[in-house]
Amino acid sequence: MIVMKFGGTSVQDAHAMSHVKSIASQYDNEKILIVSSACSGMTSDLLKLATDSVHMSDEERNSRIDAMRDRHCGIARELGVEDAVRDTLIALCDSLRSICEGIALLGECTPRSSDSIASFGELLSTVILDGLLQTGHSSLWFDARRVISTDSTFQQAQVDQAETESKAMKVLLPLFDDHRIVITQGFIGADTHGTTTTLGRGGSDFSAAIFGSALDVREIIIWTDVSGIASADPRIIPDARYIHEMSFDEARMLSFFGAKVLHPDTLIPALSKHIPVHVRNTFKSSDRGTTITHKGDEKAIGFRSVIGKRTVTCIHLHGLPGTNYHESKREILDHISHLTRLDPLIQSRVGDSETVVYDASVKYFSGFLEQDYPTLTITMKEYALLSAIGPNLQTEHSKQSVKTFYEILIKHDPDPVFFTGIQPNTLSALVQQEHADIIIAELHKHCT
Repeated sequence: MIVMKFGGTSVQDAHAMSHVKSIASQYDNEKILIVSSACSGMTSDLLKLATDSVHMSDEERNSRIDAMRDRHCGIARELGVEDAVRDTLIALCDSLRSICEGIALLGECTPRSSDSIASFGELLSTVILDGLLQTGHSSLWFDARRVISTDSTFQQAQVDQAETESKAMKVLLPLFDDHRIVITQGFIGADTHGTTTTLGRGGSDFSAAIFGSALDVREIIIWTDVSGIASADPRIIPDARYIHEMSFDEARMLSFFGAKVLHPDTLIPALSKHIPVHVRNTFKSSDRGTTITHKGDEKAIGFRSVIGKRTVTCIHLHGLPGTNYHESKREILDHISHLTRLDPLIQSRVGDSETVVYDASVKYFSGFLEQDYPTLTITMKEYALLSAIGPNLQTEHSKQSVKTFYEILIKHDPDPVFFTGIQPNTLSALVQQEHADIIIAELHKHCT
């Protein structure tokens, strides 16, 4: 058995959904659990509908919901399955309408209501997929909320893995006795009261990993609109290539430093059971893509990808008291986090000074640090943060690659700020923003 997760662009319209059917046909000897996102842009539209329902008119609210209904019915019509799914789509939109009317009457959109409304994107898209895949396949629509068990932290629910696995084995697995394909939703679950919850950032990837782990599947395939994880941002490096094999730690660092393909922490449930995760292109299904495992390509040496954050702020805190250094530092970082809702990317200590890097502009910090901590000398400056990532950067074989990294940065920027020891698979440095693109381009030439 395998799990296939299809992202928003993979189910955004009839053309995209036809690719989903084609891909499912290529695996005609496999039992498949399909985990689908909402159609592209739908979750954002639903969340805006939720908040706007507090104050907008009945006419406008109904018009927006009708537009959502018409979009999905139009997709179904193009796919030739409208007769089979129209009544269900209309019923879902009527339920959505009732919840929005409740928000209007209450005059408040609670996190619970927001989660309930956000869930309709996945419910609608999977109804269409089921109608499509029932043609020529033995498919079944399944409500993920029957299995994905969470707490009641709405908008960022925490999954009860043990309860979820128990339900998956009892409720979901037996369905494959009579059906080759089961279609369910990413991103959504339910608390102990049966109330709808959502899983937050990367929720659909997380759902796929949870289902895969619970069912102990052979592999998980994340279908998206790119052919894997690239060696650099193709918008900066047009000849960036896709990396065929990658370790979880490499993928995690790429995401941490700015890659947007997926959020690797969402894959932990699967990788903890050594289930490989593949990232592949829905629209180019013959492309090999990227396979993420615990170890990755153990034969690789040097760095294999480079990435940059265009604007970060480097804060130097000078004069922290040595007697309670850690307490003072923690107090300041907690203070920054409270005021800006930002956590540091990098921290480094030298003597009584602390260097902290945040993924934001200087403007987020100016005006309060100097005032709140007058005994410290505080300097702030904007940089670009560049990182080179590879599986074995601290081994003897990678010495030349590490040397190359330093030499290229010093060649283009007379005063970079290097960071070591962040992760054994990462080299990072701050450079002047105007030098970032040319440095990334030159570093990329040396990717192995």
